[in-house]
Amino acid sequence: MPTGSKKPSMFSNPRRRLRLEWYRVKRRLEEIRMGWAYKYTLSKQKPRPKMSLRKVGPTAQALYRQMYTAFADGDTTTLSTICTEGLLSSFRSRITARSRNERFRWTLHQFLRGPKFVSQRIAVLPYKGAAIRQVVVRLQSRQSLDRVVSQGRDRSDGLAFDNDGGKAVSEYLVLQRRMWKEKEEPWMIWGTTEETDPDIVLDSDTPL
Repeated sequence: MPTGSKKPSMFSNPRRRLRLEWYRVKRRLEEIRMGWAYKYTLSKQKPRPKMSLRKVGPTAQALYRQMYTAFADGDTTTLSTICTEGLLSSFRSRITARSRNERFRWTLHQFLRGPKFVSQRIAVLPYKGAAIRQVVVRLQSRQSLDRVVSQGRDRSDGLAFDNDGGKAVSEYLVLQRRMWKEKEEPWMIWGTTEETDPDIVLDSDTPL
């Protein structure tokens, strides 16, 4: 969903802004409905799945740190435990393409703000007690990536770069958790996404 200055103005385009806010309300209600179904109808085992989003933010931060540290180190073993297959395949290809005389060091200097929950989607699979749950979390951090080669050291244009204190980066991390045979599996990283353009949102919605 668009935020901040990307939202239509309430003063110059109130109708468009109201449509966007109405779409946001409908999305939230749908998320609540699907969350209720996920918790109470897909699994009869107790304790039931916890739908609280309070722990999702810290989990996203921890996995984010693990992911980029492992990617910089070329550690595909760690990546295979925290990334879904599509993202893992992408990382493996990029690591394989590196020169033998270069290595990277990624540094997360700090998170600039707390993690922000953006949205949630749940898809029920055509099997008993099976579903996929995805959440989007916005992470804002200051980070840097050094590229070290055998002849010396320079800066990489990979994840982020800066000569001193790092570069401010804002990313929308998508976490995925699968329920299989009524049991939840650990959160994994599906990938990242972009903030949705208002035109795309409103074109997919029914006008007021």
